[in-house]
Amino acid sequence: MFRRLSSSLPRDFEYPHNLKDLGYYINENDQIRSIASPEQEFHYFISKNERVLEMQRESMNVCIRREVLSRLTANGLRETRLPLNTPADKPHVPILTSSNLHVAKRVIIYFGESAQELGIFAYRVIGKESIASGSAINLLNAIQESSLNPPAIVIANPGQSIWYNGGKSAVSPATWSALPRETAVSSPMVIDERRNRVPKNENVASHVRYVLDEVLGHLTDKTAKVDIIGVGDGALEVVERLQIDWIKWEKRVEAVVVGASHVWKTEFVNQQFKEFWGKRGRAYVLSPEELETPLNGRKQFGCNVYSAGEPHHVECIMPRAYKNILRYLQLVEDAPNYAATEQYIPPADDADEEVL
Repeated sequence: MFRRLSSSLPRDFEYPHNLKDLGYYINENDQIRSIASPEQEFHYFISKNERVLEMQRESMNVCIRREVLSRLTANGLRETRLPLNTPADKPHVPILTSSNLHVAKRVIIYFGESAQELGIFAYRVIGKESIASGSAINLLNAIQESSLNPPAIVIANPGQSIWYNGGKSAVSPATWSALPRETAVSSPMVIDERRNRVPKNENVASHVRYVLDEVLGHLTDKTAKVDIIGVGDGALEVVERLQIDWIKWEKRVEAVVVGASHVWKTEFVNQQFKEFWGKRGRAYVLSPEELETPLNGRKQFGCNVYSAGEPHHVECIMPRAYKNILRYLQLVEDAPNYAATEQYIPPADDADEEVL
C-alpha cells in the first residue's frame, strides 16, 4: 500500500488581505468593484477548485470586515471583550458598544445571525449595493442622527464563537474553515470544545444570555430602557431568554423587533411575557410584498407581522427594513402606554393557516 507524504501534496492556497492586491477598490458609491473593470462586482467563480474559491472569498471578507469595523469605531463605537475584562490575548468574543453606554437612559441592542460576523448584515448586499447598506454602518448613522441625545448602542456578536489560538482572535465557522491548512487537500482543523470556545459565550444562546446579564446588567444605567432587535437565530434566542428571565427585564425592556423567515418556533410559556410580546413585539418577515405591508401571521408569531420587503434572504432583512424598525422603536419610546392594536389579516384562500 502506498501513501503520499504531505510534502508531495499541493500547498494550500493564499490570497492577500487587501483590496488593491486582490484587484478591487471602493468607488465613489461605496461599492467594491474591479480595478481592471470598474463595472464588475466581486468575481467569485475564478476556479473550479472549491478551496481556491473559499480562500479568495475569505480574503475579500477580511477586507470588508476591516473596513466596516474601522468606520464603526471611527463613528463612536468601541470594542468590548467578553467575558468582561478579558485580556486581548485570551479567549474572548468582541462586541461593539457606544461610549455613552454607562449613562444613556435608553439602549438599543442588536443580535444578528450566527452566520455573520461582527457588524456585518449581509455580504451579498455589500457586494452588490454598498458597504454601508450591507453592514451596521447605516444603522449606526440612523441612530446617531435620530436625536441630539441618541440612545446607546450595543452590537452583539453571536457569529464569532470559535477561538483561534494561532491568531488570538474569535472567528466564525466560515473563517475557521478558511484558516491555513497543511496542504490544499487537508481537512480543516478540528475544533476543540475546551480550547477553541470562549467561556460563557460558546454558542448563540450563551452569548445572548451573557450580553443581557453582564453587559446590560452591569454596564448600563439600571434605569435605562432597552429596545431589542434580533434577526434569525439571534432573534429566537433572545426571545427565549427574555421569557426565562422576564422578571428581571419586564421593567426595562420597552420593545422587541425580530427579523425572521416564514417559520417561528418559539412557544410562549411565560404568560406575562406573552402579553408584553403581543403589545410591544413586532416581526418583519420574508415576503414579496412591499415593505411594511401587514401580513397574516399573528397566530403563529404572537405579535403583529409585517413584510420586510425582502423575499428570499433573512440576512437581508436589516438592510431593507432597519429604518422602519427604528421608526417603530421610536413610536414606542414616544408613547409610554403604547400597545399595538391586534392585527388579524385573513389568509389567502390557498394558504396554510400555519404559514404566512
